[in-house]
Amino acid sequence: MTWAFAVLAAFTSLVVVWWRLKRRGERQRALMLLCLRAGLDFGAMDLATGTAWLPFPMFGRARSGTENVVSDRTRGSDIRVFDFWFADDSGQQPVAPREYRTCAVVPLPASCPRLRVEPRDLGDDARVLVGMREVRLELEAFNRRFVVESQDERFAIAFLEQRMMEALLGLPASVSAETNEDVLLLTAPLLAPVEVLRLFDAAVELHESIPRSLGSLFPPRPARSSHEDRWLQGHWSPEPTG
Repeated sequence: MTWAFAVLAAFTSLVVVWWRLKRRGERQRALMLLCLRAGLDFGAMDLATGTAWLPFPMFGRARSGTENVVSDRTRGSDIRVFDFWFADDSGQQPVAPREYRTCAVVPLPASCPRLRVEPRDLGDDARVLVGMREVRLELEAFNRRFVVESQDERFAIAFLEQRMMEALLGLPASVSAETNEDVLLLTAPLLAPVEVLRLFDAAVELHESIPRSLGSLFPPRPARSSHEDRWLQGHWSPEPTG
């Protein structure tokens, strides 16, 4: 009986894996065709080496990957939507199941504190906010739909201007937004192909809605310091390197 149960369990696992792979293939083909019709670029694999190191806790895991990348070459590759998967890399499970998310990345011309904009649900008003405080904004429709938490209330008010709030209200219902450093990240459970394109359009609109004052209020970190090569001199030097 034990042997038969083990065989049945193995067969069931194989069927589940086959079904998931089949569904993933169908979704990928549907997304590719939609991108072709919309004039967008589609890549089955992610060629951007920095995706795994985006400044958010979900990234940088040993077991993770990016696929199904949507972008528009006329706008460059900085604005893009992709599927991201990750698995528990703590070693507690020999074969940890993968979790999938649909994400969008929007570059920001600033060095931003942490800010999180999440869809409001019934439990939000009763929860204890840890690490960041909730910020209420002037647009009541926005407050009803989203909970905003930020390390810096001044940044939240400067970033979430009227136009930016209206763009966020156009996101698919399950999408959350988060800023850190020079990146705005949009995250949702794995979206249907049509919703992926809708998320890309929303990411473009958000990029166009970034407040012009943001870079002066929260200046971006320099990409390269004048002292960056000083270690090559063989000694510490306070002088800029040539």
